[in-house]
Formats: sequence, C-alpha cells, structure tokens
Amino acid sequence: MKYQSNFNQGQPKNGLAITSLVIGIVSWLLFLVLLCLNYVILPIFTLATMGAGAIFYICTLTTGCLSPLGWLVGTILGYTGKNQMKQAGQEDMGLANAAFIINVIGLGLTFLGLCGIIAYIVFVGGIGFLDQLQYQY
Repeated sequence: MKYQSNFNQGQPKNGLAITSLVIGIVSWLLFLVLLCLNYVILPIFTLATMGAGAIFYICTLTTGCLSPLGWLVGTILGYTGKNQMKQAGQEDMGLANAAFIINVIGLGLTFLGLCGIIAYIVFVGGIGFLDQLQYQY
C-alpha cells in the first residue's frame, strides 16, 4: 500500500524574488560588518599599531560600495519578480514584497546618507579646509 500525502506544496516560488532576498540580506550583513569594523575595530587597531592599521581603511572603503550596489540590484530583481508573479496570477507575494522592501530601505538610507554628505559640503563648507591649508605657508 502506497502512502499518499495530502500535503500541498503550494505554488512554486519566483527565482528573482528569492535572489533579491538573498542579495538584500547579504548586503545588510556586509553593511553591518563594515560599520562595526570602521567605527569600532579599526580605530582601536590603528591606535595600537601607531597608524599602520590605517591601511585597512583603504580595503574597507572599496568594499563599502558593495552594499549600495547590492541593494540596487536587489531592488530591481525584487520589482521584476513581483511583476512576474502578478502576471502569472500568483497570490502569495510575501517573499517578493519582503525582498523588495529590505532592498528599498537600504537604498533609501544610502540616498539619505549621500544627501547628508552633500548638505554638509554645501552648508558647512566641509571642503573649505583645503583653502586654509594654502594660506598657512
């Protein structure tokens, strides 16, 4: 006698939505690791090595661009996955919505950070110290 299961497997998940969610989670983890590294660990390491640890800041600056890039790609994939699910008539769009939202939040925070940097440069004169260095000599 064969055992037959009445367990419903549900609708197949959209690959773009899953990829978007994975990219969003990895981007957030990378962002949090680099945040801790840049503001907690590397300053202590730089002081302990009398400045030699500052070389690692160059490495973290280059990898710091990966999180916003991941959020951008994840947002595009999540949006495309949601549209594909709508066209296919799938109703269970929770995974696609979560993927889209997690990436849009990261992308929005990146945009706010860039606006803050630009506002600092424009209103406070953040690059005005370069002019002051000329007149010291």
